[in-house]
Amino acid sequence: MQWYEILIIIAAISFVLGNIAVYVYKKVKHLPTGSCEACHNTKRMNKRMNNLRKELDKEFTCNCK
Repeated sequence: MQWYEILIIIAAISFVLGNIAVYVYKKVKHLPTGSCEACHNTKRMNKRMNNLRKELDKEFTCNCK
């Protein structure tokens, strides 16, 4: 094996283990995971609400003259 192949394997394994560690941390601390996570973050939730308001405003405007 070449040194760069070993480096790629180590990087891939550390990425997977990092994701698993974050998931376990959130489960231990009783933080939301999965689809519930998007609503828990206030910045994301406010951004989604603003986008929904803009879409509804566009939908209900009358373009007829």
